Amino acid sequence: MVHGITVDGCNPSNWDDPGVYDSLARGRVTALNATIAIWEGFEETVDATAAWHRRFRERADTLLQVRGSADIVRAHETGRTGIILGWQNIAPIGNDIERLEAFHVLGVRVVQLAYNVRNLVANGCYEPHDEGLSLFGVKAVRRLNDLGVLVDLSHVGDRSARHAIEVSEAPVAFTHAQLREFADHPRNKPAELVRALVDRGGVIGANAYPQFLPGGFDSTLSDYLDGLERLVEVAGVDHVGIATDQCEGRDADFFASLARLHGTTPHFDAGPYRPNPSVAGLETNAEIPDIASGLRDRGHTPEEVDKIMGGNWMRLYREVWGA
Repeated sequence: MVHGITVDGCNPSNWDDPGVYDSLARGRVTALNATIAIWEGFEETVDATAAWHRRFRERADTLLQVRGSADIVRAHETGRTGIILGWQNIAPIGNDIERLEAFHVLGVRVVQLAYNVRNLVANGCYEPHDEGLSLFGVKAVRRLNDLGVLVDLSHVGDRSARHAIEVSEAPVAFTHAQLREFADHPRNKPAELVRALVDRGGVIGANAYPQFLPGGFDSTLSDYLDGLERLVEVAGVDHVGIATDQCEGRDADFFASLARLHGTTPHFDAGPYRPNPSVAGLETNAEIPDIASGLRDRGHTPEEVDKIMGGNWMRLYREVWGA
């Protein structure tokens, strides 16, 4: 394990905001799973991917595209931020599983099966009924396995998530979630489901989005560390990573769009929407090193801190991506 690597398991910041990249550099973030699709369809996601390839050219001195775990080591050695292209919804493929291969060629390495609500593959965590994966969904999971793409179940319903864990031939992840017994919210995962994930070698990223912590929007970094340590108690120190779910640079309209069914139909009345919701003490990507400092202050060993801050993600990426 390389010492000092920091990997953010999920980060949907505003990638059109130059200040975000400055913040990542100040935070010495080695790599992150950058959200490039939530409700977007095929064409929009192709455009978003093309925009990232342009950024990789224009910001080659500070950014590096991650296609394998060796690229994260290279980012660490060269002082750059490695960008893992990830989806929070499998919606970009429409009804064509073969599109997954095309996006894999373009560099997509993390795909979540559903975002909050039902699609052709799985049920989201807010659906009142969850029957598990569809036939199409089982095939999609196995195709992702074949390609070496990490399956993400963070926003997926409990039964669909368990089904995916069972049918996947590779370990899967809750890239950004908390323990439901710590904060009772549909987006958080019950302990038994976390244990099922861990039994198959998966990793859960402790989510720092304040809505999923007991204190809500009044939560602090200390509250986040409490949740992270509860996850370690349930999953073990070898299966927990960090996931800021940082929305740096996002405006209120972004959060309003997330609350619409498939991005179009009004549904959740979650307003008034707040730009950049974050826990106190972790307001931007620049404060990510304070997570490690907090863990050390709580008595975690240097080896444990290295695992939580990036080593566990690295192990999972190597196993799933094959490189």
